[in-house]
Amino acid sequence: MSKSLYINKEGAIDLQKELQRQKGMLWVLGEIMKAAFNITEFKQLMEVMTDILMGVMGVTTCYIWINMEGTNAEHYTTFFRSNEIKNEFNEVNHSILPKGIKELKEVYVFDKDEIKGTLIHLIHVPSSRIVVPLKDFSEDSIFGMVILEHKEENFFTSYTAVFLETLSVFIASKAQNYKLFQSVTEKSIKDPLTEAYNRGYLNEALNAMKGKYNDVTVAVIDTDNFKSINDELGHMEGDMVLKGIAQLAKGIVEEVSGEVIRYGGDEFIIMIPKGLAEAVHILEEFRRSVHYLKVAYDLATDVTVTLGICAYPEMIIDYSQILRVADHALLRGKAKGKNRIVLASDEDFEVVKRTLSHDITGVY
Repeated sequence: MSKSLYINKEGAIDLQKELQRQKGMLWVLGEIMKAAFNITEFKQLMEVMTDILMGVMGVTTCYIWINMEGTNAEHYTTFFRSNEIKNEFNEVNHSILPKGIKELKEVYVFDKDEIKGTLIHLIHVPSSRIVVPLKDFSEDSIFGMVILEHKEENFFTSYTAVFLETLSVFIASKAQNYKLFQSVTEKSIKDPLTEAYNRGYLNEALNAMKGKYNDVTVAVIDTDNFKSINDELGHMEGDMVLKGIAQLAKGIVEEVSGEVIRYGGDEFIIMIPKGLAEAVHILEEFRRSVHYLKVAYDLATDVTVTLGICAYPEMIIDYSQILRVADHALLRGKAKGKNRIVLASDEDFEVVKRTLSHDITGVY
């Protein structure tokens, strides 16, 4: 065989490999796009995407680091899989991107000598690593990274870089759309004054709490003498009081995965996924702390709250009536002199029962 024929044959083989490589890349992009079309949850999309990348690219580990809080916030969610942990899908939070990666603005393939450590403590240090930034083109900023690793040296090529750069545009677009959707959704269920959830989110929050936890304690809260605060100090000052109470409530229940909802006017609802005794301890801390709010000191006025409490399943079996019972317990607390916690009693259950009977039959 002549030298020229041999060279042409080699060129044909290389061209065939390149065509196969390009075909494989297009297939992966197509599969990811098809999967994305039917997926509404961003986490589920990340689960599918990391699975496809692991399988098709043949890598040891696949990470997608994304800042979902905004470009100025140092908070990243990392979605990843690795053969070293049985290819299970994981999600973890990080305060910052790893050193040497955050500064990258373009696709970068690391040599073995440049890889100084592991990105996740469960994973061993790889011999190959490629990093592709996720770009927010509207703000000309980087908000995440796609990172692939392999145990072999020089595993990633220029072809891999081109493919991942194309894929990164798609991932970035989906992430930005998701963030926009989340922002719009949050605004629709948040009270603009207090930033607590609004009444429209109440039923969803109650159902979600029961679906996730065995114990749920609900407190209906009324701001004592709020009309007098508005009348004597002004409505803007009254708004400041409501904001102070909401911020305090959110801060106290956040550690126990509780929720705060503005029920209407000067009333709030707190839901805590704890049994009665533990929840009452938390709510009593809240009640006492209201008196020492900075806004109360600034306005030189006395601010207190009254709470009606009911717990499922310790106090009530019919979860659908927990709010009604707690609300009636609150009314008794107001009648007794305010600035107190009142637990639901047989009286509250009887009143709610009679009310329901009247709603159904039209008579008491």
